[in-house]
Amino acid sequence: MMSIRALLLGLLLAACQPPPGNSVQPSAPPAIDEPRELSAVSFNIQFLGLYARRDHEALAEFLAPHDLVFVQELVAPPYEGVYPDGAPFRPSERAQAFFDAMAGHGFSYVLSPEDTGRGTRLQLNSSATEWFVAFYRADRIEPAQDLFTGYISAPRAAHRQFDRVPFAFGFRADSEDLVFISVHLRPGTGPVNRSRRAGEFTAIFEWIDAQDGPERDYVILGDMNIESCAELAAVLRLAEGYISLNDDCRATNTNVNGPRPYDHVMFREAYTREEIPGELDVIDLVTVMRPFWNQADGAYPGDPYIHNRFRQYYSDHHPIRFGILVDGVDDD
Repeated sequence: MMSIRALLLGLLLAACQPPPGNSVQPSAPPAIDEPRELSAVSFNIQFLGLYARRDHEALAEFLAPHDLVFVQELVAPPYEGVYPDGAPFRPSERAQAFFDAMAGHGFSYVLSPEDTGRGTRLQLNSSATEWFVAFYRADRIEPAQDLFTGYISAPRAAHRQFDRVPFAFGFRADSEDLVFISVHLRPGTGPVNRSRRAGEFTAIFEWIDAQDGPERDYVILGDMNIESCAELAAVLRLAEGYISLNDDCRATNTNVNGPRPYDHVMFREAYTREEIPGELDVIDLVTVMRPFWNQADGAYPGDPYIHNRFRQYYSDHHPIRFGILVDGVDDD
C-alpha cells in the first residue's frame, strides 16, 4: 500500500478540465487485476468561498495525488445552477476559483443541491450555511447512482437534531461500494454543546440502522468537533461496533495554542474494516503548504504560525487521510 508520504512526493497527475456542474463522468473505472489502494481525504477548508487570500491553486496542487476528497465548510456555490425550489444560485468567484483549480488537476465532483445551516434561512452565500462536496478521480472511482446520495434528513435549515444536516455520497470502485457521510457537527465546549453533538451522532447512527438495503459499508467522516478522548469514548458508546480511525485523539486543528481532535473517520468495524484496513494520517498543513508559499506575500504565516493569517490562506484544520482497499470483491 502507498503511504501518504509517497503520495505527497509523487508526480502530480496530468491536468484534465471537466465541465462545470455536478459532473459525473460517463466511463466507469476499469476492472482491477490486483488489489489497489485509493487515497481518500477529508478536509475542512474554513469558509471556502469567503476569504480573498485563499491560495486555491496551492491547495489543489497539494490535493492532486489523492483519489477522493471530501470538503466541509464550502459557503457558496461555484457555478450557475438552481436550488430545489427553483431559485437561481448566486455563484461565488472565490468558490469557483477552488473548483477550477481542482478541475485543472483532474478532479470531477459531486455537490449537494443546496446549503444547510443552523438558522431559519438558507441560500445566504455566507458562513451561516454550508454546502457539501466530494471531488473524485473518475478513472479511479465513480459516483454510484444506485447508492444513497443526498442529505440524510430534512429540513435543511433549523433542523431539530442537526446544526448542519449531514450529506451522504455513494461511491463505487470496481465492485467495491461505500456510502460516505460527510459531517460538520456542533462546535464548542461545555455540556450543552457536547449534548447537542451526542444527539447529532445518535441521529446519524439511527439513520444508518434504518437503511433497509443490502449496503452496510457506511463511513462517517469530517469535522465532528470532538473536544477530547473522553468525549470520543462517550460517542462510541452510543452505538455498538463503531470505531474511529483517530482513536488516539490526535489534534486536527492547526492552532497550536489549542489542539483538539476535531476530525474523525468512523465506521462499524465488522462491516467496513476490510475496505479501510489501515490507520488515519493527520497531514500537517503548516508543513506541507510551506513549499507553495509565494514570497511576494511576505513571511509565511506558518513561520511563526499566525493563526488568523494562516487560516485565510489555507485553513484552520489539518486534512485527514485514509486508504480504501479495492480488491474486486464487495463484502455486502
